Amino acid sequence: MKYLRYKHLFRMYEYIQPYINYSIPIEESLQGAKVLVLAPHQDDEAIGCGGTIIKHIKAGGIAEVAFCTHESPERMRESEKATSALGVKRNHFLQFPIRTLDSNKQFEESLVFLFNAIKPELVFLPFWFDKHEDHRAVSKALIKIKKKISTDFMIYAYSVWSPLNPNVLHDISKEWELKKKAIECYKTQTASRDYVRIAQGLNQYWGEIKRPGMQYAETFFKATATEYISLGKKIFR
Repeated sequence: MKYLRYKHLFRMYEYIQPYINYSIPIEESLQGAKVLVLAPHQDDEAIGCGGTIIKHIKAGGIAEVAFCTHESPERMRESEKATSALGVKRNHFLQFPIRTLDSNKQFEESLVFLFNAIKPELVFLPFWFDKHEDHRAVSKALIKIKKKISTDFMIYAYSVWSPLNPNVLHDISKEWELKKKAIECYKTQTASRDYVRIAQGLNQYWGEIKRPGMQYAETFFKATATEYISLGKKIFR
């Protein structure tokens, strides 16, 4: 099993190279109005792409968050406070148990319904190799449902548990305090792990690496939906 895992990892680096720039470009804004954020767990949206979502909504854009799993009523209440801090007006709670998304037909059908109802122009989701099975399952589900939805949207893959090789960066220096506030809403999660410090360190790192003096930045692997799905099929063949 270890061999298979590393084989897939090596394929990933081989296939994503054409998408990676040595100097990561800064995107000033998202090119599209309607955003759908797929959050496997309640807190992924704030940690992985919260600053960019805040910035997008402040600029007049729309964002909806779909929480794929459910752990407790308390965590759901936390997610409502967190997304309110981000500026999000509408959430979707799919309510699947944690660690049940992989090859889950009901989950896939729920995504089909969401995509066809919302018709997003931009979709944020965890990158293929983010280190949690539910995170990977979201990307894998796209392969299964691609013929049932329009794939005329752009993917912004984010990281939560594992670093990724980004090809686009968003300056969230002005949005950091609100992102921090959103993460802090998840008291059940920050009680055992300091997600604010983790996100702050990562966002500071990318900001300073890109431009000395830039305080905070979020990074993504950006691709069309067709390209992203094709990459997954090649990596996991």
